[in-house]
Amino acid sequence: MQINEGLIIAPNYIKKEILKKISQEKKLINIKIMDKKEFIQNYYGKCQKEALYFIMEKYKLNYEIAKNYINNIFINSKTIKPFFDALKKENLIEINPYFKNNLKNITVIGYNDIDPYILKDLKKYHLNIIKNEIGNLNPPVYEFDTQTDEITYVAVDIINKIKNENIDINDIFISGITEEYKSELIRIFNLFKIPFSFKKQTSLYSAPLVQNFINNLKETKNLEKSLENLPNIELKNKIIDIINNLAFPKIDKIAIEIIENNLKNIKLENTIIKNAVKIIDINEITDKTKHYYILGSNQTIIPHIYKDDDLIKDKEKEALGLLTSLQKNEIAKENINYIIKTFPNLTLSYKLKDTFNTYYPSSVISNLKIIKNNQITYNHSNNYNKLKLGIMLDNYYNYNEKNDILPALYNTYKNIPYNEYSNKYTKVNEKDLKEYIKNNLTLSYTSLNNYAICPFKFYLKHILKLEPFEETFSLLIGNLFHYVLSHLYNKNFNLEEEYYGYLKDINLSPKEKFYIDKLYKTLKQDIEIIKWQETKSKYNNHLTEKQVEIDKSKDIKITFKGIIDKINYQEENNKINAIIIDYKTGKVSQTLDNINYGLNMQLPTYIYLVQKGLGKTYQVNGFYLQELLNESPLDSKDNEKDIKNNLKLKGYTINDENIIEKIDETYQNSEIINSMKTTQKGFYTYSKIIDQENIKKLENITENNIDNTIDNILKANFKINPKRINNKNISCEFCPFKDICYVKEEDIEDLKETKFKDIIGGETNA
Repeated sequence: MQINEGLIIAPNYIKKEILKKISQEKKLINIKIMDKKEFIQNYYGKCQKEALYFIMEKYKLNYEIAKNYINNIFINSKTIKPFFDALKKENLIEINPYFKNNLKNITVIGYNDIDPYILKDLKKYHLNIIKNEIGNLNPPVYEFDTQTDEITYVAVDIINKIKNENIDINDIFISGITEEYKSELIRIFNLFKIPFSFKKQTSLYSAPLVQNFINNLKETKNLEKSLENLPNIELKNKIIDIINNLAFPKIDKIAIEIIENNLKNIKLENTIIKNAVKIIDINEITDKTKHYYILGSNQTIIPHIYKDDDLIKDKEKEALGLLTSLQKNEIAKENINYIIKTFPNLTLSYKLKDTFNTYYPSSVISNLKIIKNNQITYNHSNNYNKLKLGIMLDNYYNYNEKNDILPALYNTYKNIPYNEYSNKYTKVNEKDLKEYIKNNLTLSYTSLNNYAICPFKFYLKHILKLEPFEETFSLLIGNLFHYVLSHLYNKNFNLEEEYYGYLKDINLSPKEKFYIDKLYKTLKQDIEIIKWQETKSKYNNHLTEKQVEIDKSKDIKITFKGIIDKINYQEENNKINAIIIDYKTGKVSQTLDNINYGLNMQLPTYIYLVQKGLGKTYQVNGFYLQELLNESPLDSKDNEKDIKNNLKLKGYTINDENIIEKIDETYQNSEIINSMKTTQKGFYTYSKIIDQENIKKLENITENNIDNTIDNILKANFKINPKRINNKNISCEFCPFKDICYVKEEDIEDLKETKFKDIIGGETNA
């Protein structure tokens, strides 16, 4: 590679090679090296830091769409030009006037995907394009019936290379590992005891401390205060570095969205393991002396397929001098072809099927020799051999499918526990558990309730995180209603703006849009009734979506937290008298029965969070659920009255009439609190009242339950232990993990139903 003076445009990995070559040759040469992005910013220009906020605010765009416009802002497209003109008018476009004047010689190395409009401008100078020299190799391709066979063959081949050919394990690399391959590769390589290292990247945003920072920022809108609350100096400095590269006039919803997305885009790379096979991307195949495997050489996987789904469509791209999706696909094909023909120590393979799909070989290997019926040797891993024997026996007994190796394996491993299965939880090592959760545990009412329902469910859901997140329409409605109501007391609150603003970037079906519009009317009516209810109360201060955290740390960091939908309160005599309201958009049990088992504890948990987390000045005088999705019966004679009744607060109130009158001036025959009524003899039989002593009992029961649950978690007590009360299994009916635990009758614990009044005692009505 001949290095000329002037500007060199090259990817970072080639930049390192160039600098290494210059250093070895001890040359003094006048060069400047940039990657393609740096060149574009210097040659055409770049946007000021403030541009992103400006675009999002002016055009009411979300981060992703606005960022897409910013990234393409110098392309002369009809779609983009209005945004360019708006930024230029605000002096938010930055152009380097001297850069072009200093250009003479330009060398392009390692890029064959330069857009035609850039190439046209580069040709104004003395341009030298150095292309990779393609070889003439034609390596064979190995076909496998299944993905498992493909990975196993590679594992065995790696062992043979290391043992028989004396190849250094650090010179062996695997690429083509998509998500479909990852878990099976991990499993098989562990069986063969082959150390491997994924180039794993985690988002800075996922760190619990960063989540706390974002939540504080959303609540306080105060950047300095939110940063002060970060105990980790290194993490704080990373966040400060990111924020220093951003600009916004104020900390508002748009600014926080920008900060959040920038934190998501910062990746923290894991430490690369030495003496291990490295899992890399295909574009990292650069050294002809190394040994590479490309798995999954199947259609639609290798090469990557580009589609015409960008902001600027192919038809306009052609006119603008941009690479179209068809051209990008040709370039991707050429890149793979270059790797295949140039790198001598390359092993290619593909599969015909995996657990769910069938596959066809990639078009890039159509001219290569295909080697089929590849045999796997069974002299490297006893554990793998036993597992394979079990699979072969399944196929033999279930489908009469015989395998030539079956007799040999069966005679070698006669005592494998075939057809023997125990669903019992095998206790994990406590130290390993703490290391796995990185000595940091966050609990909430939901996780507490899941542990009470079944410790094994908690383990799968909250420790192993096996349950995928699914955005259902009912969940969307719940989040939407909670979001809008959290802004209810904002100055200049506008229901329509908040409601439809939340939905602006969410794709909805026509059916969903119909219900969304219908539910808008429901929420509007709810808000009118809530506002009317509050005219009957002196508790006229409000906290909404209040996040409370309580430190429960032991030998690891433990946080118990919750978000309380609404706290209405009145300050009096240096004391804050409060009631707690939890909004519900679905049907939910109002009972406090069985709280001694850790069940039905949402409202008691909120009491605990308020009185323990917000300080001793808070005194809870009522705790309620409020159901928001209510419709009056079809035969209703008074629609408005029925809906008002449905929106009454359902829960418990302090048994002091002087206090109740401040909570609800209509309490004698309440229009606000469900079943609240007085008679000449005192409170109506069905009024749910409670004294301070019993509220304190609820707080203590909650704290004991939290402490006991924490102790059990730290001891790794996660046995399969669903609960049954009054012959009803309350744990398994809707559990997403039934196919994992294989629950047996002996695992189920029968509990005696305990009524709230019996648990609490005293004067409480239930």
